[in-house]
Amino acid sequence: MKIIKYEKKSNDKYKIYLENDQTINVYEDVILKNNLLYKKEIDDSLLEKISIDNDKEDMYNKCIKYISVRIRSRYEIIEYLRRKETDNIEVENILERLEKNDLIDDDKFAKAFIHDKLMFSTMGPYRIQEELKKHKINSSIISKYINDIDEEIIDNKINKQITKLMKSNRKKQNLRNKIYTNLLSLGYSNEMIIRNINNYEI
Repeated sequence: MKIIKYEKKSNDKYKIYLENDQTINVYEDVILKNNLLYKKEIDDSLLEKISIDNDKEDMYNKCIKYISVRIRSRYEIIEYLRRKETDNIEVENILERLEKNDLIDDDKFAKAFIHDKLMFSTMGPYRIQEELKKHKINSSIISKYINDIDEEIIDNKINKQITKLMKSNRKKQNLRNKIYTNLLSLGYSNEMIIRNINNYEI
């Protein structure tokens, strides 16, 4: 099939016009990979290869869009690709490519995850740690950042939660135990809870 012309459709895609009014939409990287700019014709075997390469490129770009919403762990990308029924070899190829382009990094993910949970949630260190384990983050990475959390930040979070619970519970009966249980469930250590709760007359 003779190539009639190329038409740029977006930053990374072209429409290729073939004879007999046939058209194919192809990623720029696939065009370069298959040296299509230097070819005047495409046979059936090359057309099949282009289609396969294009599908792979499309899945890679879907991963980039998935990451663009927020930073993702390596495990999240694996699960995303599995839901898309991507074969294991291609999963590894995409992961390698994403890592090479610095688009996934579990170290950076853990650091950002901890920061967000400290700033925008009621979670304490133990709960955050358990959430990171669900993402299959290496224990050494988790320990590095969990152990680096400023105790003042934890104290402030605990005190904010204590104040909130005191205001929302009009009945003072067993309030101390309720607050203690709540903070424990949120992932704060017994030591830190007791140290802060003792500052209140409950």
